[in-house]
Amino acid sequence: MRLLIRTAMVLSGLMLPGMSLHAAESEPITWGYEGDRGPFQWGKLGPEFSLCDKGMSQSPIDLLHSHKIGLDDIQFSYKDAPFHVINNGHTLEELEPLSETVKSRYPKHGQTVLHFEKDSTIVLDGDLYLLEQFHFHFPSEHTVDQRHYPMELHLVHHNARHEAAVVAVFMEEGKHNPFFETFLAHAPANVGEVVDDHEHFVNPNDLLPKGRSYYRYFGSYTTPPCHEGVIWAVMHEPIQVSAEQIQRFRSLLGHDNVRPTQPLHKRFVLESH
Repeated sequence: MRLLIRTAMVLSGLMLPGMSLHAAESEPITWGYEGDRGPFQWGKLGPEFSLCDKGMSQSPIDLLHSHKIGLDDIQFSYKDAPFHVINNGHTLEELEPLSETVKSRYPKHGQTVLHFEKDSTIVLDGDLYLLEQFHFHFPSEHTVDQRHYPMELHLVHHNARHEAAVVAVFMEEGKHNPFFETFLAHAPANVGEVVDDHEHFVNPNDLLPKGRSYYRYFGSYTTPPCHEGVIWAVMHEPIQVSAEQIQRFRSLLGHDNVRPTQPLHKRFVLESH
């Protein structure tokens, strides 16, 4: 089995999208989920993180008082990819490979799904987005009527204009999940470690619920520097993972990794029928 476990510095390629590395040109800003580096202090850690405090379109939010309308279905076209799992200290993340033909996770204007036969994509509002990575949070970051789910999955995509669309899936306690079990088996326990396994493959479609209705709103990344302009599609229907799998994820990460819900301000939450 071609399995490689390596320890690496947590560089830009290993960080969550939009995550800032530099307070100055060479010194990283250290942030986390607890204490004086936790979510309530992010906006004070440096000017690059000011949106975390001052932004008016921040995520996550409580999904309540939504407006039901006829939203278009999201067209998912996810493909198999080798395991490339990273422990960056903030989450466990599967990073999608760069296609030999695409060379970028940003499609060119006018390209369609047909151009990406080996790459995972979605079409949202007629716009093509390439999947960049997916990762997990414990407990869920979004809430429904202030209720957290045990976990939440984020699938992060970008389009030709470098705009982000994140599909979120709630994870509830229930039956054992074979796909999540395979992910946990490949997840490195130490910060900075990367597991490359080219013998086993992952298809994010296995983590999607059968029902594809969703909440939609405009928000931000849920990690510093909290850049806004992100389209969020939060699936109505959760997937199930076992209580033992939930605890194993928490043990591997070593801490909760949830940002508290943010004010809605003047935004609207839309909900598909």
